[in-house]
Amino acid sequence: MRSALLVLVGVHALLGCGGAPSRREPAVAARAALVTEAAPERQRLETSAVEARDDAPWADLERVALRSPEEKERVALRSPGSQRAREGAPEPAKARALASRAESKPEAGSSPKPSPKPSNERAPDKDKERSPAPKADRPEKGRPARSIEADCKALGPEVQKASRMIEVLRESDLSTPPEVLLRIADRLDLWAGTAAVRAADPELAREARNIQESFARTSTAVRKLRAALILNGRNLKKAGAARAGLERELDKDAKVVRSIVGRCKSNPYEPIKGKSHIPPHVVRRVVQENFGAMRACYEKGLRQNPKLEGRIPVHLAVDGQGKVTYAGDADRPPADAPLLIALPSPGAAAPSSPAPPLRDEKVIGCVLEVFRGLRFPSAADRKSVATVVYPVVFGVDDNRSSATSAR
Repeated sequence: MRSALLVLVGVHALLGCGGAPSRREPAVAARAALVTEAAPERQRLETSAVEARDDAPWADLERVALRSPEEKERVALRSPGSQRAREGAPEPAKARALASRAESKPEAGSSPKPSPKPSNERAPDKDKERSPAPKADRPEKGRPARSIEADCKALGPEVQKASRMIEVLRESDLSTPPEVLLRIADRLDLWAGTAAVRAADPELAREARNIQESFARTSTAVRKLRAALILNGRNLKKAGAARAGLERELDKDAKVVRSIVGRCKSNPYEPIKGKSHIPPHVVRRVVQENFGAMRACYEKGLRQNPKLEGRIPVHLAVDGQGKVTYAGDADRPPADAPLLIALPSPGAAAPSSPAPPLRDEKVIGCVLEVFRGLRFPSAADRKSVATVVYPVVFGVDDNRSSATSAR
């Protein structure tokens, strides 16, 4: 121990004199570095002094004792028990959380910081970043939402009605009975009230209004012709003027139809080319063969109403194979009746009969069902269609009615 103290005194003396350390052997330097990194500063100095006493000269011992300030700082930080190590250690997570919470709390008596007001300014690039919608999803400028094809399809039935109206009235003349003209006018009034087609295409929308107005104008012209025939009798000059007025209206109607057909590039009306004719005696014979079932329908109604009597004008449509495709009341055809029935040809009018119309719906329905099951002889043209009007009379002249078959 005494010798160690003497060594330390000698070292301090050398430091005070400013002696320069000499080079030492590599083995001694390596051992000294390991010892200094692992031990505290005081223990390191003592160990270095002992090693220098045993293995190295005084100059080497002085080299071991001398340390640069940077090396001393690094060693102090590496020592776990030193104050420097404690100061440089990272702060625990819990302590950091408490410290940040304490900083966030406002001091007593101080008002809290106001929350930032929401800005009304929109991000400048937000709208620019939005990609435009695909071109296919956007309606083209000037193109209606509803396609022209859909408008043409909706107008198809009205074009068919107008075409049939023109066809039937072109066939009529001054010899057409006034009651036939009255039925035609009533049907045109019905069509004028139901022809409400809303087209998206501006041109087709205008034509839809024109075709609706054409039904009303033509109905007025037909009623004027009927009134002229009734009032003037054989005065063909005045009746001819009314007929000329009807022809002018038909020309306007044809112009409206051509305009719609040109816009839609198709004509939905296909006139029946083959129109067959069934002789009246053939119709009478077929009805006579099935009159028993019709008489049974009337007798059922007679039990409920002993005074039941009258006529039922039956309107038939017969195809080329002799099958009845339609049977209805000619005095009151339904709104959805086929065009050949709704607007029959002028020659298909029911013959006049003194019997009043029969007004029992059950009896009428039963008789019409019997007519729907009738079969007539096949026509030469299997694609042709014939229309027949046969008034069935009960209680007045049973089964003495005549039949009319027309194109």
